Amino acid sequence: MRLRFRQRCLTALSFTGGSDLAGPAFRRCRLRSGGVSRRGRPTLADVAAKAGVSLKTASRVINGEYGVAPATASRVQDAARDLGFRPNHLARTLASRRTSAAVGLVIPDLSDPFIAALAAEVEQNLAARDLQFMSASHGDDPERQRRQSRALVERRVDALVVVSAPGDASYLQPEIDHGLVVVAVDRPLDGVAVDTVVVDNEKAARLGVDGMIKAGHRRIAALSLDSELWTLTERIRGYHHAMEQAGIAVDPALVRSHCADVAEARAVMATMLAADDPPTAVLAAKGGVGRAAIRAMLDAGVVLDLTVFDEVADPDLLVIPPSTVVESGPVRLGAAAASMVLERLDGLHGPAREIVLAPLFEHPRPLTQVPPTGSDRTARGARANATARRTA
Repeated sequence: MRLRFRQRCLTALSFTGGSDLAGPAFRRCRLRSGGVSRRGRPTLADVAAKAGVSLKTASRVINGEYGVAPATASRVQDAARDLGFRPNHLARTLASRRTSAAVGLVIPDLSDPFIAALAAEVEQNLAARDLQFMSASHGDDPERQRRQSRALVERRVDALVVVSAPGDASYLQPEIDHGLVVVAVDRPLDGVAVDTVVVDNEKAARLGVDGMIKAGHRRIAALSLDSELWTLTERIRGYHHAMEQAGIAVDPALVRSHCADVAEARAVMATMLAADDPPTAVLAAKGGVGRAAIRAMLDAGVVLDLTVFDEVADPDLLVIPPSTVVESGPVRLGAAAASMVLERLDGLHGPAREIVLAPLFEHPRPLTQVPPTGSDRTARGARANATARRTA
């Protein structure tokens, strides 16, 4: 009977190519043949038993400690490989009372290229320290952020890096009081004092609008999405400050700071362009809004000066490149946030810190110099001709 069962085990291994050591067929063989003491993942005790060593010796080999004979270490490593053993880093950390086992990243949406680049930079910096990395998306829903943060804390993460949804986050305070490291990146966290790294969005928008004003524009539109998001609120504030400092009255018909989505932003831009006194320049507070504005320009056959935040690759931006791109820099934001996390995990104490990064500017095409009236049909016709030449 034992011989026949052993033959079935060898057949299962042959069928899987010997590599699927976690497959159901092989798992049943291990259990019945006494290779593993219980169902589920193989434990360090299983490795020790298979290698014929003590649990302490097996632990020293797995943890890379000195003092084990090479032949013995080789047996333990072979046993771990044969059983498909993987060390539980979290359990090891808790047992040794060391910090920095795992870091959670709470973000709006990983499909957003800006957020994806930021998350990748955080992960790359943490990977250098052999930290576990877990992420969760909240879709800018504050209640979902609360649930996702709680779920990560329950998994015993030692730190959270948060690109915050709008709303109060004081529910994190008890965890912070018990040692949880929290770092806010790109957007501050309301209700708690934590390390924060952001870009000076108000200044960025103000400088972007200043450039268009110096080029002669007076009819400058402003488009944005969710006005509750801190970054977008700051950018619209910068728009108003620039216009106010230049002594230019803001036409409410040219400001839409709460478009539901990019489709609405495109429709709003189309309505502005069809008006009797259309804008000659646009501030787009988000990359997607900038693309929506460009598509509306293409539909109308005009080219306006455009200042856009965080340009992302899109065919429309090759047809009508923005005049100015304001770069928040997701890589530098992610690197700064990861550095703050590591410093806290390494024992840094003290009050919450704030890093405010200066905006970066690129100019894919020159700003258009317009006559003082700015909004006359002659200037608009010149832009239409420029579009015709560009798209021909």
